Amino acid sequence: MNQDPKIVAFNAWRRRRALEAGLQSPEALLDEWKFKRILIEAPKDIYDLENLRLLTAPLFAQYGEDLLRLAQGRPTTDELSPEARRRLLQDDVPSTPRVRGAGAIRHTATRPSRTVVERAGVRRDDPPVKLHNSGSAGERKAIKDFTPGASHEGLRGGAFEFRCQTVSFKFWETEFLETWGALLDGLVDGSIAPETDDEKAVSAIASRERKATKEWEQAYTKLILRRAYDNS
Repeated sequence: MNQDPKIVAFNAWRRRRALEAGLQSPEALLDEWKFKRILIEAPKDIYDLENLRLLTAPLFAQYGEDLLRLAQGRPTTDELSPEARRRLLQDDVPSTPRVRGAGAIRHTATRPSRTVVERAGVRRDDPPVKLHNSGSAGERKAIKDFTPGASHEGLRGGAFEFRCQTVSFKFWETEFLETWGALLDGLVDGSIAPETDDEKAVSAIASRERKATKEWEQAYTKLILRRAYDNS
């Protein structure tokens, strides 16, 4: 099956950036599901991309323009020709007024440098981009009703594989599973002993013996069902 050329371009870009950052795997840079979500939403400009709230502030600042270019099928900055890169750099250097004759003073309007968002197609009179930092974390939806065992805190963010398509997952579900998925799977396969009531409920949730009521239970149930569907 032929893969979407935009996904192919994203994976190639991610490998290059991961190598530059000294990361062991491209997945450590950015999950593919986030780019697929960007493709689905089809942002028209950098503000649409920022409003999706799929990226942390550092990732948005560093890779936002490249991801917008990839989603729109345009070359990323590192794929531009040397001449095109020079033009981008020149756009960011304000012009110097020329003076004729000794002592002559002439005030000429300097061309303001173009910003990253303007090069991405955003108008100058649009509102400024507001990056979501940790101070606004309370406004960002997250699953917080799961209580892990005290001795299991070290498993937070452990190695975890979805083993299924993730496009249908909400971002807060994906973030929760990326954080505690390794622990939940370990509880199901018996390699980890449960400590809290939530951990003791995992096996019943996975076997569908208990109805999912909490948000974390619903997220994990969705994962179980999606795995069963994709691997059937």
